[in-house]
Order: sequence, then C-alpha cells, then structure tokens
Amino acid sequence: MEQQFCPNCSSIIFPNQKKCGSCGRAVDRSSGIGLDSFLNRSQPEKKMVKEENPEAPYLPYEPRPMQLEIITDVRRAIDEGRHIVMESGTGTGKTIVSLAAGLEHAMRTGKKIVYLTRTISQSDQVMKELRAISTIKQVSGITITGRNKSCPLFAKEGLDDLPPNVLSLMCDDKKKKSMNDNAGGCRFFDRTKAEINNVMSYCLKEFPTSAELDTYCEKAGVCPYEMKKMLMKEMDVVVAPYIHILSEDIRTNFIANLGGEDVPLLLIVDEAHNLIDAARDQESFSITMRMIEAAMDECTVTKTGETLNSIKIEDVIKFLKAAIKQLATQNISLGVKEFRLGKDALESLIMKRFNVTRNELNVLIEDMIGVGDKRMDTLSEKGDFSISEIYTLGVALRDWVMSDNDRYVRSVKTSENGEYLFAACIDPSDIVKFMQEQQGAVHMSGTLQPLEQYYKVMGLPRTAIARTYPSPFPKENRSVIYVDDVTTKYDKRDPVMMSRIENRIIDLCNAVEKNTLVFFPSYKMMKDMRASLELKIKKPMFWEESGQQKRTMNALNAFRRGSNGVFFSVMGGSVAEGIDFPGEELCFTIIVGIPYPPPSLELKAMSDMFDARYGPRMGWRYTSEVPAIRKIRQAIGRMIRTETDYGMAVILDSRVSEYQRQLEATLSKHPIKDAVDFFSKR
Repeated sequence: MEQQFCPNCSSIIFPNQKKCGSCGRAVDRSSGIGLDSFLNRSQPEKKMVKEENPEAPYLPYEPRPMQLEIITDVRRAIDEGRHIVMESGTGTGKTIVSLAAGLEHAMRTGKKIVYLTRTISQSDQVMKELRAISTIKQVSGITITGRNKSCPLFAKEGLDDLPPNVLSLMCDDKKKKSMNDNAGGCRFFDRTKAEINNVMSYCLKEFPTSAELDTYCEKAGVCPYEMKKMLMKEMDVVVAPYIHILSEDIRTNFIANLGGEDVPLLLIVDEAHNLIDAARDQESFSITMRMIEAAMDECTVTKTGETLNSIKIEDVIKFLKAAIKQLATQNISLGVKEFRLGKDALESLIMKRFNVTRNELNVLIEDMIGVGDKRMDTLSEKGDFSISEIYTLGVALRDWVMSDNDRYVRSVKTSENGEYLFAACIDPSDIVKFMQEQQGAVHMSGTLQPLEQYYKVMGLPRTAIARTYPSPFPKENRSVIYVDDVTTKYDKRDPVMMSRIENRIIDLCNAVEKNTLVFFPSYKMMKDMRASLELKIKKPMFWEESGQQKRTMNALNAFRRGSNGVFFSVMGGSVAEGIDFPGEELCFTIIVGIPYPPPSLELKAMSDMFDARYGPRMGWRYTSEVPAIRKIRQAIGRMIRTETDYGMAVILDSRVSEYQRQLEATLSKHPIKDAVDFFSKR
C-alpha cells in the first residue's frame, strides 16, 4: 500500500484521507509523493555546469573528488567489454557517475542502458539525473513498472494484488474487446497509439518519474503500462526493477519490448549487494497446505477426470497432503522446525502409492497441469480469469521434481499454518548465465566489500574489474566506536550480560540529546528489553512494530520531526538499509551485537558449497560474516548523507575487534564520555 506524506508538515497520510490529520492541508494525490520519495527526500546541493566537461561530457555537475576517476574507470571497463564491480561511498554520486560513463559508451556503440533498481526511490533518482544531463546533452529515459503498478483500470478495481499472469490474461481480453469494438474493453487502451507522440514529447521534456508518467497518461486517457511498452524501445535509458532481469519469463518479454535480442544492452546494477539474494528468492518456492487444500476444493467443482493408469487427479492431491504430513511426523522432532529431505523422499512415496515409474510420475504431473489449463480455459470463456489452483499446484510439483539437484536444498518444515515443503535455491544459475553473456556491465553499491565475494558468487568473467572509492565527505564528521565488555554471542547471553547491554543502551540514550537510532539483532531481543528501556530512558521513544507497517511508519514520521527521540529497530530491515536520515533527523546510532544470520538448512548447504568451491572457512565468511558486517555498515551509513551531516555510532559487541578495519571502528573504554565529547564539539 502506497502512503503519502504531507508536503506542509510531513505527517503520514493514508489512502482514505482527503486532508492531513495534523495540519488540515488538502491531499493532492496526483503529486505521486509516496513513502520512498519522502524517506529519501534530502539530497546534497550540486552545482550545474554551463558547458560540457571534455573529460566527462555527460556529467552535468561540477565534479566532486573521485567522480572523474570513477567515470574514467567505468568507461574504460565497459569500452573493453568488461564488468566493473565497485563500492562507492556516500557522496560519490553512484547514480550520476554510472550514467555519465554509461551514456558516453552507449551513444558511441549503439547500446541501450538498462538501469536495474531495487526500490522506486532509486528509479526516481535516475530520472532526476537524466533531467540534469539533458541540460547539456540530448538524452532520453523512462522508468518501467509492472502492470499491477501502472494499470489505472485494475488498480481502481482493487485487482492490483493479482499475480502478473492473471492480470496479463485479463488485460489481453480487454484489449481484444477494444480492438473488436465489443463491450467490456479498456478505454485507456483505445487512445494509447493516438497519444504516443504527445507522451513522448512529455517524457523528453520533463523526464517524469514512474508515478508522474502514470498520472500524466491517466489524465490523457491512455494506458501507462502499454505506453511505456511502446516507448521503451525509443529510449536511451530504461530503468526497471530487478525482477525484469531475474525472472526468465518477464525478462523474455522485457527484452522483446526493448527491441529484441539483437539490441545490445549495457546493464547498470544499483545496490548490487541485494541482487544475489533476490535471485535466490526468485528461484525458491514452496508447496503449502493452503495450496493443496485449495486444489482439493477446486476438484469438487470441476471434473478432474482420470489420467495415467486410471489414477484420479483428486486422489493424487489428497495423497500429497498425507505424504507431506508423514514426512514431517517421521523426521521433525520436538523443538525442531525443519528437516532436509533426501533424494526422491516425496517422489518415492507417490510412486509407491500409485505404482508408477519416474517417467510415469512426470506424465501424471503434466496431466494435472493440463486439467488446470482446461479449467482456466472454461473460466475465461465466462469472463473469469482466475488461476486454477490445480494448475498452480501442478506447476509447483513439477518444479519440485525438477529441483532434485545440487542447486536446491529441499526440506519439509512446520509453521503455525501447518507442514509444507520448501525448495531453497542456493545457486541461482539463471541470472549467473545471463550476466556471463553480457559484454560489460556496472555493478555498484555503497556496501559491496569484499568485492571478490560478489563477483565470485555472481560467476562474473575473470576479466571483471574491482574498485573501491571512499566517501569524499569530511572524515571528522563521523565517529565509530565499540565496547569490549558486552556481546550478543549466543553462548554468552545470560541474564547478567543482557542486563549489562540494557544499561549500556539506557546510559547512552540518556547522555546524548540528539535523535538516536537503536538497532537490535532480532525482534525477540528488542521485545525482551522493551519494558526496561521504556521505564529508564528519559526521552520520547518510538518502535518498529513487526508486521505493522502503518504503526511503524507513523512512529518513524514522529521520530523524524523531533530532535531528541529514540527509535528502536531491527538490523537488516528497511530502516537499516532503505531510509536516509539527513541533517538532524539522525545523529547517534547504537548497534546491539553483530547480526549474524540464524542457522538454517539452506545456510549450512550454501556454506558447504562455498567451502568446496573456494576453500575452508570461505563458506562461513560468505554466508555469515560478510552479510553481518554489511548490515552494520548499512546501519552506520544512515547518518551521513550530505557534506554537512555528522554522527556517531556505538557498536555494543566485543567481537567487533575482528572487524575494526572494515568498520573503521576504534575501541572505547568510556563510550558515554566519548559520545558527549563528540557532540559538544559540534
């Protein structure tokens, strides 16, 4: 759900509000001011150039320290058809330097730039920089979003939560009716081709964000989604979410809309440290009791018929439920929630029950998918474009059978919703193969070290270049210290240690009269300490609420409006990585412990895989140590977003002594005195 924020007082505004509850100002929803744009609204001032710089023709600003060096390195790498992996500190301007170097190369070689982002705010920033570039060089760009984001018809009908393939079927049906002048068509599609020149002119002049372009198209009575599809092949830069590359099906359509496989691409991957996990998530899947029960319900309203050897689809689905329960009962002991299944653990049960071979099992699954296909055909003839639950289950079962290899960890798990199967992808080969095919690409992040971990896991060519560029902001504006008398190490978490950590947090919060952010390693630890912290900290307190976005955003909004509050959050969440706190919104950060990921079957399997590939202990480093230190660096980086920002971070864990260099941290025996001294000088 998209929230807005009042441009007058910055209070949060929800979709059903017509005016701000704090100041009473009327809501203008056409402005497209959503959560992302509010949370990243402050940017450093940049001085525009009056004429192009020969060293960087597409850089529209007076260069900051390091920027010309970065542009030169990126340009040289992609000119040579190589991948460049770079960590670029806050203030180096990753977006503008990658665009400046990329456009110079792309205009010369005829490539189309595909700029991949994780969030809407990142795509908005790309359009802002393209608008600046257009003041000195002719350039074009557009942001692509999914049909569920851009379709005004489905969003108004409350259908934006439907799966993409369902929306596609519904859209195709409405377009077909429109083209045949039949009732029930899409009024937005009807005018799209006629307005393409007007929308193109608007894009070339204004460089709108995705939300702004959606609003413009809707006011013109045309479909934003279809318009973007038509325009993207004409644009120099196309900005898109990761999913447009990570999903093989979406990627195929995306590349076709760009002009086909013959169009050479230059990929720029923003926040690249997130890409490999996103790729693993994209290829992982589960088979839940809800899926099975929904398919069983569907069997009662449709004739599923018999398939191979007179086996009923309904009987297969019923046995699948029993088989999963059997696997859980036999293998998951008290106090444990998961068990890694051996080869053919599920398949052998099905084959034995129905007396079929492996090949016959594959036929049986395809028959199940076929039944679901026919069900959907019957429904679509009646104007119902629902996805068949039998079809969904059949596809998941086919994926399960095909996932019986070293790239997946297959397990049975239990939760409050019952037993389920989970196939976790630990080696996403599809994105690796696609990246290897690219002749040059830019992979960048503010927290990507160690760089070799990224390009090894991503399977980038040996010719890949790794570079690190420090922040140009004054080093004296930031201080990172740690203490060695506390730790959240699991075998040290006795009541005495937890009490000591509580007292450290309380004393630090009370000593500094600045907005303070406290990061915990888990929701449980935050919950366990909450009562004591609320009793003893003498300033306004705000809390991240697990699963309660509205309450969390309201609390965050109130915290940022003040100057001496404490916001309590959890490491690795959206507050730790996705939100900027410029100026006085955040000056002091307390990080509780080192957020190593909890043990799991998938983590163990990945660690073993990396040990085998890269050597002993590399598995631990790549799966646990690196992500934990990266999360801490992301949390520290929330404070310093402009040249004039200043802040201090205190890490409460003695194990930081192992990572002093990576975190640029120094040991403090008197953290309260050091914090008071740091802020008194400012």
